[in-house]
Amino acid sequence: MKIAVYTIALNEAGNAERWANSAIDADYRIVADTGSTDDTVGRLTAAGVAVHSIAVRPWRFDDARNAAMALIPADVDVCCTMDMDRFLEPGWRSKLEAAWTPETTALYCQTVYRASVDDPTPLRSWPAKNFHHRWGYRFKRPVHEALVFAGESEVTASSDIVMFEVQDLAKPTRSNYLPLMEVAHKENPDDAQICFWLGRDLMWANQHERAVPLLERYLALPATKWAEERSEAMRYIARMLPEQRLSWLDKARMEAPHRREIWLDLAEEFHGKADWVNLFWACTNGIEKTHRTGSYLDDSNCWSFRLFDLGAIAAWHLGVMNLAVEWGQKALDLDPSNQRLKNNLEFFIRLREERRAGA
Repeated sequence: MKIAVYTIALNEAGNAERWANSAIDADYRIVADTGSTDDTVGRLTAAGVAVHSIAVRPWRFDDARNAAMALIPADVDVCCTMDMDRFLEPGWRSKLEAAWTPETTALYCQTVYRASVDDPTPLRSWPAKNFHHRWGYRFKRPVHEALVFAGESEVTASSDIVMFEVQDLAKPTRSNYLPLMEVAHKENPDDAQICFWLGRDLMWANQHERAVPLLERYLALPATKWAEERSEAMRYIARMLPEQRLSWLDKARMEAPHRREIWLDLAEEFHGKADWVNLFWACTNGIEKTHRTGSYLDDSNCWSFRLFDLGAIAAWHLGVMNLAVEWGQKALDLDPSNQRLKNNLEFFIRLREERRAGA
């Protein structure tokens, strides 16, 4: 089996050696440089990577990635597309060879997002189609490009193959995304995925009057079937329409009741309204959700202290002091330096003891 790892690059000197070293077991390592002004090309070349300079005008990620794919030699069997801010876990090649069959056209591996290279804590993870057959594939969409196959594909997966990602938040890459998503939506208005992502980015850009109709369109498209993402669109609309917030959050709850994110949103809403009964209900349901979905939509903030904090407050207001103490302690365990949580827990314990003494 001949394997090539390839990508595009622009000013990735900080990631170049790590990328090259993680792919060292490949037969070919190929990078299409799109105009770096730092030491990206020099570092990759010194690491033994084949670097080609390309120019794509007007800029589109799909055109650039297809140009990079075209540089892969014809004798390659399996290609691995891996961005420069990603790196493979050692031992990936033998695992790939074991998982790949003659019928396979693509393989999903596990992508794990980290805050830094030195911190092994996974912030979130998801399966990604990073390995594909040399022939029959191309990238489609000017941004958030999808790898598509011309024909009937045979896709498999291996969670044993892990690709890590440490995103460089200092790079202005995302500033290019919104106009490119506008192009993608114009090219295919019925592309549900782009409709969702464009609506989300317009929300982030505070263009709510455009974001809400796009997310509502996304929810109405026949291809929109993934419950996690549908619920996320409803959460976004709830943020942008305060007067309809509870209604949209309730729709999100019915769409994906297994997501802790939705229960925390509901809890925050009920806390703001001092609705202690419903706050207790939302926190109880949210705390019961002990597993993340494993999708790119998972929000690590929902697994911090806040749900236990709000649950303890609700339990206190309802006089369920044992639970107020239990949840108050769990909240503090998750954020030990939070003085407010310490004060709350001491208050809950004191009140519980006073009530026991009075009884």
